[in-house]
Amino acid sequence: MEIVSVGPSELDLSMRRLRQVPEPAVVAMVGSLRSKGQLSPLVAVRAGESLVLIDGFVRQAAAVRLGLSQVVVEVVELSPVQMKAQLYLRHRERGLLLVEECRLVAELHDSDGLTGVEIGDLLERHKSWVSRRLALHRDLSPHLIEDLSLGLLGGGAIRRLALLPARNQEELVAVARRHRLGPADTAALVELWRRATDPEARTYLIDHPREALRQARGERVEGRTPSLAGPARQLLESLCLLSAVSRRIQRVLEEGLFEVPHDAVCHIAEAAARAGDQCRRTLEAVSRWTGSHGGDR
Repeated sequence: MEIVSVGPSELDLSMRRLRQVPEPAVVAMVGSLRSKGQLSPLVAVRAGESLVLIDGFVRQAAAVRLGLSQVVVEVVELSPVQMKAQLYLRHRERGLLLVEECRLVAELHDSDGLTGVEIGDLLERHKSWVSRRLALHRDLSPHLIEDLSLGLLGGGAIRRLALLPARNQEELVAVARRHRLGPADTAALVELWRRATDPEARTYLIDHPREALRQARGERVEGRTPSLAGPARQLLESLCLLSAVSRRIQRVLEEGLFEVPHDAVCHIAEAAARAGDQCRRTLEAVSRWTGSHGGDR
Protein backbone atom coordinates (compact mmCIF):
# COMPACT_ATOMS: atom_id res chain seq x y z
CA MET A 1 0.00 0.00 0.00
CA GLU A 2 1.19 3.52 -0.78
CA ILE A 3 -0.19 7.03 -0.34
CA VAL A 4 0.10 9.48 -3.22
CA SER A 5 -1.22 12.91 -4.16
CA VAL A 6 -2.69 13.33 -7.64
CA GLY A 7 -4.99 15.67 -9.51
CA PRO A 8 -8.63 14.54 -9.10
CA SER A 9 -9.15 14.75 -12.86
CA GLU A 10 -6.23 12.40 -13.50
CA LEU A 11 -7.92 9.39 -11.87
CA ASP A 12 -9.39 6.63 -14.02
CA LEU A 13 -13.16 6.65 -13.40
CA SER A 14 -14.05 3.49 -15.37
CA MET A 15 -15.48 1.81 -12.25
CA ARG A 16 -17.91 4.68 -11.81
CA ARG A 17 -20.23 2.88 -14.24
CA LEU A 18 -21.12 0.57 -11.32
CA ARG A 19 -21.81 3.32 -8.78
CA GLN A 20 -24.29 6.15 -8.31
CA VAL A 21 -22.97 9.66 -7.71
CA PRO A 22 -26.06 11.63 -6.59
CA GLU A 23 -25.93 15.36 -7.11
CA PRO A 24 -27.09 16.16 -3.53
CA ALA A 25 -24.22 14.07 -2.16
CA VAL A 26 -21.70 15.92 -4.35
CA VAL A 27 -23.07 19.30 -3.23
CA ALA A 28 -22.81 18.26 0.43
CA MET A 29 -19.26 16.99 -0.09
CA VAL A 30 -18.25 20.28 -1.73
CA GLY A 31 -19.26 22.03 1.49
CA SER A 32 -17.41 19.49 3.62
CA LEU A 33 -14.19 19.74 1.59
CA ARG A 34 -14.37 23.52 1.65
CA SER A 35 -14.83 23.73 5.42
CA LYS A 36 -12.92 20.69 6.71
CA GLY A 37 -10.63 19.59 3.91
CA GLN A 38 -10.12 15.96 2.86
CA LEU A 39 -10.60 13.79 5.93
CA SER A 40 -9.82 10.38 4.39
CA PRO A 41 -7.97 9.23 1.29
CA LEU A 42 -9.60 8.02 -1.88
CA VAL A 43 -8.75 4.43 -2.81
CA ALA A 44 -7.40 3.38 -6.20
CA VAL A 45 -5.70 0.46 -7.92
CA ARG A 46 -2.67 0.94 -10.15
CA ALA A 47 -3.27 -0.40 -13.65
CA GLY A 48 -0.28 0.35 -15.84
CA GLU A 49 0.12 4.13 -15.87
CA SER A 50 -3.40 4.73 -14.52
CA LEU A 51 -4.91 4.87 -11.06
CA VAL A 52 -8.36 3.26 -11.23
CA LEU A 53 -10.61 4.76 -8.54
CA ILE A 54 -12.62 2.19 -6.56
CA ASP A 55 -13.73 4.23 -3.55
CA GLY A 56 -14.42 7.96 -3.19
CA PHE A 57 -16.37 8.86 -6.32
CA VAL A 58 -18.40 11.56 -4.56
CA ARG A 59 -15.24 13.10 -3.07
CA GLN A 60 -13.53 13.01 -6.46
CA ALA A 61 -16.47 14.78 -8.14
CA ALA A 62 -16.58 17.38 -5.37
CA ALA A 63 -12.82 17.96 -5.61
CA VAL A 64 -13.09 18.54 -9.37
CA ARG A 65 -15.97 20.97 -8.83
CA LEU A 66 -13.95 22.89 -6.24
CA GLY A 67 -10.97 23.03 -8.56
CA LEU A 68 -8.61 21.27 -6.13
CA SER A 69 -5.21 20.61 -7.63
CA GLN A 70 -4.45 17.51 -5.53
CA VAL A 71 -6.26 14.80 -3.58
CA VAL A 72 -4.75 12.14 -1.33
CA VAL A 73 -5.14 8.60 -2.69
CA GLU A 74 -4.41 5.24 -1.10
CA VAL A 75 -3.09 2.85 -3.76
CA VAL A 76 -3.81 -0.86 -3.23
CA GLU A 77 -3.05 -3.99 -5.26
CA LEU A 78 -6.09 -5.90 -6.48
CA SER A 79 -7.09 -8.06 -9.43
CA PRO A 80 -9.84 -6.74 -11.76
CA VAL A 81 -12.43 -8.99 -10.09
CA GLN A 82 -11.27 -7.99 -6.60
CA MET A 83 -11.55 -4.33 -7.62
CA LYS A 84 -15.23 -4.81 -8.35
CA ALA A 85 -15.75 -6.75 -5.13
CA GLN A 86 -14.26 -3.86 -3.15
CA LEU A 87 -16.94 -1.53 -4.55
CA TYR A 88 -19.37 -3.56 -2.46
CA LEU A 89 -17.26 -4.72 0.46
CA ARG A 90 -16.12 -1.22 1.41
CA HIS A 91 -19.76 -0.16 1.81
CA ARG A 92 -21.19 -3.15 3.68
CA GLU A 93 -22.27 -1.11 6.70
CA ARG A 94 -24.49 1.36 4.87
CA GLY A 95 -24.94 -0.84 1.79
CA LEU A 96 -25.14 -0.01 -1.89
CA LEU A 97 -28.31 0.98 -3.68
CA LEU A 98 -30.25 -1.97 -5.06
CA VAL A 99 -29.58 -0.96 -8.66
CA GLU A 100 -25.85 -0.72 -7.90
CA GLU A 101 -25.88 -4.25 -6.49
CA CYS A 102 -27.71 -5.49 -9.59
CA ARG A 103 -25.19 -3.89 -11.95
CA LEU A 104 -22.25 -5.24 -9.98
CA VAL A 105 -23.55 -8.80 -9.71
CA ALA A 106 -24.54 -8.87 -13.39
CA GLU A 107 -21.09 -7.69 -14.48
CA LEU A 108 -19.33 -10.27 -12.33
CA HIS A 109 -21.60 -12.93 -13.82
CA ASP A 110 -21.76 -11.82 -17.47
CA SER A 111 -18.37 -10.16 -18.02
CA ASP A 112 -16.15 -12.02 -15.56
CA GLY A 113 -17.85 -15.40 -15.93
CA LEU A 114 -18.33 -16.10 -12.23
CA THR A 115 -21.05 -18.45 -11.02
CA GLY A 116 -23.66 -17.39 -8.50
CA VAL A 117 -21.85 -19.34 -5.77
CA GLU A 118 -18.51 -17.71 -6.66
CA ILE A 119 -20.06 -14.25 -6.60
CA GLY A 120 -21.65 -15.00 -3.22
CA ASP A 121 -18.28 -16.10 -1.82
CA LEU A 122 -16.56 -13.04 -3.27
CA LEU A 123 -19.10 -10.59 -1.85
CA GLU A 124 -19.67 -12.59 1.33
CA ARG A 125 -23.38 -13.06 0.55
CA HIS A 126 -25.61 -16.11 0.13
CA LYS A 127 -26.16 -17.40 -3.41
CA SER A 128 -29.90 -16.63 -3.10
CA TRP A 129 -29.00 -12.94 -2.64
CA VAL A 130 -26.99 -13.14 -5.85
CA SER A 131 -29.81 -14.91 -7.71
CA ARG A 132 -32.37 -12.26 -6.75
CA ARG A 133 -30.18 -9.46 -8.09
CA LEU A 134 -29.42 -11.31 -11.30
CA ALA A 135 -33.16 -11.84 -11.81
CA LEU A 136 -33.89 -8.15 -11.20
CA HIS A 137 -31.18 -7.12 -13.65
CA ARG A 138 -32.63 -9.46 -16.26
CA ASP A 139 -36.21 -8.26 -15.78
CA LEU A 140 -35.52 -4.50 -15.73
CA SER A 141 -35.52 -2.51 -18.96
CA PRO A 142 -31.96 -2.25 -20.36
CA HIS A 143 -32.50 1.48 -20.86
CA LEU A 144 -33.35 1.89 -17.18
CA ILE A 145 -30.42 -0.25 -16.05
CA GLU A 146 -28.07 2.13 -17.86
CA ASP A 147 -29.84 5.18 -16.42
CA LEU A 148 -27.80 6.39 -13.43
CA SER A 149 -30.83 8.15 -11.94
CA LEU A 150 -32.70 4.86 -11.51
CA GLY A 151 -31.12 4.50 -8.08
CA LEU A 152 -33.12 7.51 -6.89
CA LEU A 153 -36.35 5.49 -7.19
CA GLY A 154 -35.69 3.22 -4.24
CA GLY A 155 -35.65 -0.55 -3.95
CA GLY A 156 -39.42 -0.93 -3.55
CA ALA A 157 -40.18 0.85 -6.81
CA ILE A 158 -37.45 -1.04 -8.67
CA ARG A 159 -38.76 -4.43 -7.51
CA ARG A 160 -42.30 -3.53 -8.59
CA LEU A 161 -41.12 -2.15 -11.94
CA ALA A 162 -39.32 -5.41 -12.68
CA LEU A 163 -42.70 -7.19 -12.70
CA LEU A 164 -43.88 -5.10 -15.69
CA PRO A 165 -43.01 -5.23 -19.41
CA ALA A 166 -40.03 -3.03 -20.28
CA ARG A 167 -42.08 -0.42 -22.19
CA ASN A 168 -44.38 0.05 -19.18
CA GLN A 169 -41.38 0.36 -16.86
CA GLU A 170 -39.97 3.18 -18.97
CA GLU A 171 -43.34 4.93 -19.22
CA LEU A 172 -43.90 4.91 -15.46
CA VAL A 173 -40.36 6.07 -14.69
CA ALA A 174 -40.87 8.96 -17.13
CA VAL A 175 -44.12 9.85 -15.35
CA ALA A 176 -42.39 9.74 -11.94
CA ARG A 177 -39.67 12.10 -13.16
CA ARG A 178 -42.06 14.46 -14.93
CA HIS A 179 -44.17 14.83 -11.79
CA ARG A 180 -41.17 14.67 -9.42
CA LEU A 181 -42.49 11.75 -7.42
CA GLY A 182 -40.37 10.47 -4.54
CA PRO A 183 -39.39 6.81 -4.08
CA ALA A 184 -42.44 5.92 -1.94
CA ASP A 185 -44.92 7.62 -4.29
CA THR A 186 -43.28 6.00 -7.31
CA ALA A 187 -43.58 2.56 -5.73
CA ALA A 188 -47.23 3.25 -4.89
CA LEU A 189 -47.95 4.46 -8.44
CA VAL A 190 -46.42 1.33 -9.95
CA GLU A 191 -48.50 -0.84 -7.62
CA LEU A 192 -51.69 1.04 -8.55
CA TRP A 193 -50.85 0.59 -12.24
CA ARG A 194 -50.27 -3.15 -11.74
CA ARG A 195 -53.62 -3.58 -9.99
CA ALA A 196 -55.55 -1.53 -12.56
CA THR A 197 -56.95 -3.78 -15.28
CA ASP A 198 -59.01 -1.14 -17.10
CA PRO A 199 -57.03 0.71 -19.83
CA GLU A 200 -58.86 3.94 -18.99
CA ALA A 201 -57.87 3.65 -15.33
CA ARG A 202 -54.25 3.22 -16.34
CA THR A 203 -54.51 6.26 -18.59
CA TYR A 204 -55.77 8.29 -15.63
CA LEU A 205 -52.82 7.09 -13.52
CA ILE A 206 -50.40 8.21 -16.23
CA ASP A 207 -52.06 11.59 -16.76
CA HIS A 208 -52.85 12.40 -13.11
CA PRO A 209 -50.46 10.43 -10.88
CA ARG A 210 -50.57 12.77 -7.89
CA GLU A 211 -54.35 12.96 -7.89
CA ALA A 212 -54.58 9.17 -8.22
CA LEU A 213 -52.19 8.68 -5.30
CA ARG A 214 -54.15 11.08 -3.11
CA GLN A 215 -57.40 9.32 -3.99
CA ALA A 216 -55.82 5.94 -3.20
CA ARG A 217 -54.81 7.28 0.23
CA GLY A 218 -58.29 8.68 0.82
CA GLU A 219 -57.05 12.27 0.85
CA ARG A 220 -59.02 15.29 -0.25
CA VAL A 221 -58.49 16.04 -3.97
CA GLU A 222 -59.34 19.47 -5.38
CA GLY A 223 -62.01 20.07 -2.75
CA ARG A 224 -63.75 16.75 -3.32
CA THR A 225 -65.06 14.73 -0.40
CA PRO A 226 -62.81 11.76 0.32
CA SER A 227 -65.69 9.89 1.99
CA LEU A 228 -67.58 9.32 -1.30
CA ALA A 229 -68.52 5.70 -1.71
CA GLY A 230 -70.67 3.45 -3.86
CA PRO A 231 -72.33 4.88 -7.01
CA ALA A 232 -71.32 8.47 -6.24
CA ARG A 233 -67.63 7.54 -6.09
CA GLN A 234 -67.97 5.47 -9.27
CA LEU A 235 -69.56 8.45 -11.02
CA LEU A 236 -66.78 10.80 -9.96
CA GLU A 237 -64.03 8.38 -10.98
CA SER A 238 -65.72 7.72 -14.33
CA LEU A 239 -65.94 11.44 -15.09
CA CYS A 240 -62.23 11.83 -14.27
CA LEU A 241 -61.43 8.93 -16.59
CA LEU A 242 -63.60 10.43 -19.33
CA SER A 243 -61.64 13.67 -19.07
CA ALA A 244 -58.32 11.77 -19.20
CA VAL A 245 -59.40 9.76 -22.26
CA SER A 246 -60.48 12.97 -24.02
CA ARG A 247 -57.04 14.47 -23.48
CA ARG A 248 -55.44 11.28 -24.73
CA ILE A 249 -57.47 11.46 -27.96
CA GLN A 250 -56.41 15.07 -28.42
CA ARG A 251 -52.75 14.12 -28.01
CA VAL A 252 -53.07 11.37 -30.63
CA LEU A 253 -54.58 13.82 -33.10
CA GLU A 254 -51.91 16.45 -32.36
CA GLU A 255 -49.10 13.94 -32.88
CA GLY A 256 -50.64 12.76 -36.16
CA LEU A 257 -51.90 9.38 -37.37
CA PHE A 258 -49.74 9.13 -40.53
CA GLU A 259 -51.27 7.05 -43.34
CA VAL A 260 -54.78 5.75 -42.56
CA PRO A 261 -56.85 3.80 -45.14
CA HIS A 262 -60.09 5.41 -46.31
CA ASP A 263 -62.31 2.68 -44.81
CA ALA A 264 -60.56 3.12 -41.44
CA VAL A 265 -61.21 6.87 -41.59
CA CYS A 266 -64.91 6.08 -42.10
CA HIS A 267 -64.92 3.77 -39.10
CA ILE A 268 -63.23 6.46 -36.98
CA ALA A 269 -65.80 9.03 -38.10
CA GLU A 270 -68.67 6.68 -37.18
CA ALA A 271 -67.09 5.87 -33.80
CA ALA A 272 -66.59 9.59 -33.12
CA ALA A 273 -70.24 10.31 -33.93
CA ARG A 274 -71.45 7.53 -31.63
CA ALA A 275 -69.10 8.63 -28.84
CA GLY A 276 -70.20 12.24 -29.26
CA ASP A 277 -73.87 11.36 -29.01
CA GLN A 278 -73.34 9.10 -26.00
CA CYS A 279 -71.09 11.57 -24.17
CA ARG A 280 -73.48 14.43 -24.83
CA ARG A 281 -76.47 12.48 -23.45
CA THR A 282 -74.44 11.29 -20.46
CA LEU A 283 -73.08 14.72 -19.55
CA GLU A 284 -76.50 16.28 -19.97
CA ALA A 285 -77.87 13.69 -17.53
CA VAL A 286 -75.07 14.45 -15.06
CA SER A 287 -75.75 18.17 -15.43
CA ARG A 288 -79.46 17.66 -14.72
CA TRP A 289 -78.64 15.58 -11.66
CA THR A 290 -76.14 18.07 -10.23
CA GLY A 291 -78.57 20.89 -10.95
CA SER A 292 -81.36 19.16 -9.07
CA HIS A 293 -79.03 18.63 -6.11
CA GLY A 294 -77.73 22.17 -5.87
CA GLY A 295 -74.59 21.63 -7.93
CA ASP A 296 -75.18 24.72 -10.10
CA ARG A 297 -74.73 27.14 -7.23
